[in-house]
Amino acid sequence: MAVLRRTTLRLTLSDQAADRYPTVPFEVPPGAESIGMSMDLGTQEGVGIDLGLLGPDGLRGWSGGARISYVVERDDATPGYHPGVVPGQWAVLLGLHQVPAEGVDVTITVVCPAREHPDHGPREAPVRRLLRGSDRGLPAPRGLTWYAGDPHNHCLHSDGELSLWELANEGVRSGLDYLGCTDHNTTSHHPHLASVSQRHGITLVPGQEMTTHRGHANAWGEIGVIDFRAEARTWVEEVERRGGFMSINHPVADDCSWLHPLERMPPGAELFHGTWYRNLTDTSILAWAAMLPDAVVVLGGGDFHNRSTPLRPGMPTTWIAAEECSAPALIEAMAAGRTMVTGSARYVDEEEARPELLNCPALVRLGGVDGHGEEDLMAVDATGTVLVDRLGARLVIDEDHQVVRAPAARGPYRLETAGRWVVALSA
Repeated sequence: MAVLRRTTLRLTLSDQAADRYPTVPFEVPPGAESIGMSMDLGTQEGVGIDLGLLGPDGLRGWSGGARISYVVERDDATPGYHPGVVPGQWAVLLGLHQVPAEGVDVTITVVCPAREHPDHGPREAPVRRLLRGSDRGLPAPRGLTWYAGDPHNHCLHSDGELSLWELANEGVRSGLDYLGCTDHNTTSHHPHLASVSQRHGITLVPGQEMTTHRGHANAWGEIGVIDFRAEARTWVEEVERRGGFMSINHPVADDCSWLHPLERMPPGAELFHGTWYRNLTDTSILAWAAMLPDAVVVLGGGDFHNRSTPLRPGMPTTWIAAEECSAPALIEAMAAGRTMVTGSARYVDEEEARPELLNCPALVRLGGVDGHGEEDLMAVDATGTVLVDRLGARLVIDEDHQVVRAPAARGPYRLETAGRWVVALSA
């Protein structure tokens, strides 16, 4: 085993201000079968140094703060990284996310061949599906079906704790038709999605989350890696040019709210996010939504990472009216704006209410016919919070803007609107 590079860097706040993404170059010799990289931050607490890799052909992977080492082989790689070893100039890519005032020493070691082999996590056996969103046959235009899913999820390919196989099972347990796989700043999971989808009976939609300290955005489609280090306006241009669909994520969420300046909005916005469940009477997102053009497609995403919280994939759920439940068809329908957001995919008809479901977020199917000849729908979660698209799923309200024909046990309701979106909050 040869050491290709070992160096210790003293990183300070001045370094962070000058360049948040410094590199440590190294040379890969001809005939190399694998390379391994490790980072040592010592024992200092409160340090956040992210990790990635550049190859001769550009960005080869990213694991952020989830890992301190990785392996790249000719035909395999640590989740988050793309396989393939070629001779030439490479570089360890660092992200200076959280640097202490006194600075920090970071030691980078690159070896060839690698000491370890990639680990993709448990290949959990498929779980049995009882019911999925599309089985409920929600009213939809001719030739379309409402598919329930969560477009925003993470696995071992970034900072999620589950393997792709485990993540697929979580989606099945949540009654979903599809899951978006949007790991941070990487597309290394994309080659695995088709086989996992077929094995577990759920559509896994290829995506990536461009992640920076000034905001996050998802891009769906087999469009290659979008370089998160570039200006956000170029993300909009590149995703559009390559035929993908882009959405700003959780624009008012804690320390990762959207701060990037944009000359024009991307076509989508994830207004309803898993963090919203912390305070279901919070209307701050509606203030942001009120500024959006009506053409922006509104989405909901759970941003699922692990099993340590009560939140599961599909909290909230984005329903997509598509011709079929394939990744290309779902992305095309999402881009066309055929979306509806509910508390989750678990729901009951008013006449079929079962006690075990009443504590779950629920979509209540109401009787009656609107002006387009389709039944009115209202999405109601366990606390009485309602998320609907006024164009795709209509609230039944009276002249005083009070929600009516809602389950009495979950009222009364307070209606709030922003553009073409309605949110009814339990008073």
